[in-house]
Amino acid sequence: MSYIIPSLRWALKLDRHCPYCRRSQGRIHSGLRHRAISDPKAVSIAQRRMKCPWCAHTWTIRSDGVGHGRRRSDRLRSLGVVGYMLGMSYRGTEAFMGCLGCRSGKSSIERDVAEAAAKAQQLHQSAPRMRVRVLGVDGTGAAMAGCKNAAPERRHRICLTHWRKSKGKRAWDLHRRALAEDRPLEAESMKQLQELLRQEPRPPTVPQELERLVRRYIKCRKGLLWKINQLLQHVERTWEQVSDDPRDPANNATERIIGLTLKIRSKTMRGFKVKAKVLAHPYLASFLRGSDGLCDLRQVI
Repeated sequence: MSYIIPSLRWALKLDRHCPYCRRSQGRIHSGLRHRAISDPKAVSIAQRRMKCPWCAHTWTIRSDGVGHGRRRSDRLRSLGVVGYMLGMSYRGTEAFMGCLGCRSGKSSIERDVAEAAAKAQQLHQSAPRMRVRVLGVDGTGAAMAGCKNAAPERRHRICLTHWRKSKGKRAWDLHRRALAEDRPLEAESMKQLQELLRQEPRPPTVPQELERLVRRYIKCRKGLLWKINQLLQHVERTWEQVSDDPRDPANNATERIIGLTLKIRSKTMRGFKVKAKVLAHPYLASFLRGSDGLCDLRQVI
């Protein structure tokens, strides 16, 4: 993955257009000055005051690559956003900026991430709309204050890929444990369960073979047999809640919208308070994936 980050223009471009009256006869009002900035490669930028002879307003022109009223360059801000979205905390990103010889507070990095996420959301919403299913669950949730259900219960579906993976892993672990304890019948039951989970096409209703396995262990309450009983009942209970969409059985569209970053952050936070913060990471994470292995950060910084 390659990232295009904003650059810092060394030469000062003389722009005579007045930002107030829009006329192009602006005159030089001061000498060339240099202002200190925070950037991995530069320590200062050139700037000059201009004055409009028509409206008498003055304004400042400065080198490209530093926003109005900012001391941190767009290049430094983009590095902070990428560092945070790749897994570092705000404090970790702040420490990394210090290693580059640039001062950048964690609150500033948080604001940069929020602003970049807002611009990424605008880019996403302005793109041509696609008719895809984007709602689903796969066992991972993120808490948000005052919001319990994101959609009606009938629209909640379990991701088939994650369901098969988690239940298959548990069945395989119990299969190995049964072999270690010299229980061939239980080992064969777990092997049969794995075959039912991998069955294609997947039956829309609970198979009779699974029902027989559930009845076989329904009264077990101790040790290995109790673990097998729990797994079989859980598979039977969730069998009909798994997504059966032939076009998108794994809810891939949902995974792209949610994004892995949101899941990682939600495990280390107490919960998101507002909807804007819930959406910030998915939109920005989706933007950072880019297209054709290229991501242009100049669009959001």
